[in-house]
Amino acid sequence: MKVSDVMSRSVIIITEDAPLKEAARLIFSLGVAGIPVVRDKKLIGVVTEQIILSKMHPTLEDLIDDYVHARDFDSMIKNIHSVLNTTVKDVMNTNIMTISPDAPLMQAHSLMQVNNFARLPVVDAKNELMGVISQGDIFRTVFKDEMPELERERYAGFISKYYDQIVDWNNRFDKELPALFRLLESKKVERILDVGCWTGEYTIGLAKRSVYPILGIDSSIGMVQKAKEKRAKLPLSLRKRVNFELTDYKNMVSISKHKYDAVLSMGNSLAYNPINLNSLFENLSKLIADKAVFVIHLCNFNKVLKSKNRMLNTAIREVRTRMGKKEQLSVEFLDSKNKSDIFLNSIIFSYDGTNWINKGITTISMNNIDRYELKNILNKIGFKKVEFFGNMGGCYDNFGELSFETPFDPEESDWLNVVAEK
Repeated sequence: MKVSDVMSRSVIIITEDAPLKEAARLIFSLGVAGIPVVRDKKLIGVVTEQIILSKMHPTLEDLIDDYVHARDFDSMIKNIHSVLNTTVKDVMNTNIMTISPDAPLMQAHSLMQVNNFARLPVVDAKNELMGVISQGDIFRTVFKDEMPELERERYAGFISKYYDQIVDWNNRFDKELPALFRLLESKKVERILDVGCWTGEYTIGLAKRSVYPILGIDSSIGMVQKAKEKRAKLPLSLRKRVNFELTDYKNMVSISKHKYDAVLSMGNSLAYNPINLNSLFENLSKLIADKAVFVIHLCNFNKVLKSKNRMLNTAIREVRTRMGKKEQLSVEFLDSKNKSDIFLNSIIFSYDGTNWINKGITTISMNNIDRYELKNILNKIGFKKVEFFGNMGGCYDNFGELSFETPFDPEESDWLNVVAEK
């Protein structure tokens, strides 16, 4: 395989006459280590965050000439303004290592490993910049057969850092739990299994507002770890009723000695599950009591794709960090190759008071679950009565009232609420 097969062709570039502060702004806001410098499409240098920062420090000659003043660290910080008022050509590195698009992929990997580079510019015979290849590009190619699972863990790791910050949990609980508790009480539920518990916030929220013993399960190591960390901080009385377990949804009997008369999969968590639905429900059935209710809460992806221009959610919220309060922007949108192949893209930006900083983007494949297929699967594991309801509302802030009364409308409902009974 050649470099050109996997390199990124969309590259942010800068010219040599551009102000250095523009390069610094791009590096800072895009979260990259450096930017190629071009002249008439030809690669002539690179400017990096390391180069910019090094200009704030004294040279060896400065130290020899005036050791005391050269160690004035406050002056170094002030010096940043004069540094940023220079141009890119004043500081760029012109001694660049490049690679040809026709070079073998592992040659690029070897060069990066030997020289401790994260990426290499790709140039043609005329030294014109064609793209950039990174260690991440090579990693994804080499491990492409394992990528669905790797990408899923990458997504889980990324989202687990920001999910609790961007969801207005109190608002969500206010809108969802009254109807949910009425349903559970009417079915005389005693024990709840929360399938796809994510960071555990919903599971813990249920427990805090009820008397039910609840087990949250998930296939993501990062999510379950986060949930268990939260459980450890709960009062003993609550810890006795809340537990979390990591599972591959295969040997379910080893997960719990109990049978559950209520199974919940809320907040679209079922759509994230990578396990084949038939296998998943067959395995879950080993933990379900003879008389039980199964509640499934799914986003109506078809409406999002048709009438919302693929945009699932955009929300700005104030979050608390160790550095104080900050605004955070979350953007989620869908891509679709066909009706069944759905990809969710999540982008997080953080505002530091001056700039919006891209904290990262990640993509995960989703199950666009057909409700009639879901009904058939539920029937197979003993749920004879399956009903579909719907409600309006967004994902993070603009939550709608959860409904188990309003019929589901494929064109209008934002959420599909499934209630199955044995």
